[in-house]
Amino acid sequence: MSDKKISVSIVTPEEHVYDGEVNFISIPAKSGSLGILPGHLPIVCNLGVGIVKLATDRETEYIGVCWGFMEFINNRANILTERAIVTNYEQRRKTIEELKKKHDIIQEITEDTKKVIQAIASMQRLKK
Repeated sequence: MSDKKISVSIVTPEEHVYDGEVNFISIPAKSGSLGILPGHLPIVCNLGVGIVKLATDRETEYIGVCWGFMEFINNRANILTERAIVTNYEQRRKTIEELKKKHDIIQEITEDTKKVIQAIASMQRLKK
């Protein structure tokens, strides 16, 4: 790997989405967008829902991500995310909406599941 490149790996629980070298990455950190060039100081951050922008000499690639973490050290970015969707410039907003929608459904199911568990626990206490 060249000192003027960043080695990037994007992984979800289901698949390895991206592996390559880039000149610049933009990350949708939970606290706001974060741009990283080669030689950046080491950093670890939480990801929000958004687009990872990967710029090389020839092209720019876009990958939608939904929560997770990014670790950058020694010109290597490791991105672990719940979901990732390879997209393009024109479809960025649609990709973000799709990721948010899926995440909201999962959160809703999780909240409903918690309510059911609490109700079952309450019923069991009443039996005693």
